[in-house]
Amino acid sequence: PGPYRQIAPVNLSYAISWDGKIHSGRINFLFGRKDKRYPKYFIAQAWGGSRGVAKGLFPYEFQFTSFLRKDSFHPVSFTAIEEDKKEKVVTENIYGGSVRTKEVSTPKGKKKSVTEKQTFAYSKSTIYDLFSAILYMRSLPLTNGSESVMVVQAFKSPYLARVKVLGREAHRGRTCIKLDLKLKKIDRKTLELIKYKKMKSLTMWISDDSERLPMEIRSEAFIGDVRVVLDGREYLKP
Repeated sequence: PGPYRQIAPVNLSYAISWDGKIHSGRINFLFGRKDKRYPKYFIAQAWGGSRGVAKGLFPYEFQFTSFLRKDSFHPVSFTAIEEDKKEKVVTENIYGGSVRTKEVSTPKGKKKSVTEKQTFAYSKSTIYDLFSAILYMRSLPLTNGSESVMVVQAFKSPYLARVKVLGREAHRGRTCIKLDLKLKKIDRKTLELIKYKKMKSLTMWISDDSERLPMEIRSEAFIGDVRVVLDGREYLKP
């Protein structure tokens, strides 16, 4: 991690909307929750889902939990529980020299599940999960014009993430660092890069201070303009 490694234990609340107008969901990120059962790990979690009109069209709920190494924020394990109108999917990733994935899908109204196991190995860099990628990115100096590249596997598929610092600007009442993120899918066997069609672009603003909190994310995705805006934060007891 870079010079902005420290993050106070915090619960961040975000409102999700389509084009900033139609309320479509909620998401919470919790970083640094203490648990006496796991003293060796930094715990990160997220939960939420679709709300309002979006819930009628795309019902979706999720819970993510990640265990990270305290010294490096490198991932040890990541678990995702996702549920929509068709199925419930539980994904478990174990990180080390490779990423071992187990995905269990259970269609609604059926007891029989489908289990899929896969392994992705890449020895030339760290493979990050969702939370460790966020923590690593925010820790960097993020000088204007700089670029960073990461290999990220949050669920069952690996991606190459390229982050560019577009500059500093006032955004939602704070001076923020504006970032551009591009993703390409990685073929497990050939390591060839494949265009990621579900997300055309992603822009993120994080506060330009010691906290480096994500203030807003805008994504041009296959369902349209999606915006995720910070609207609440609660600091936890250290």
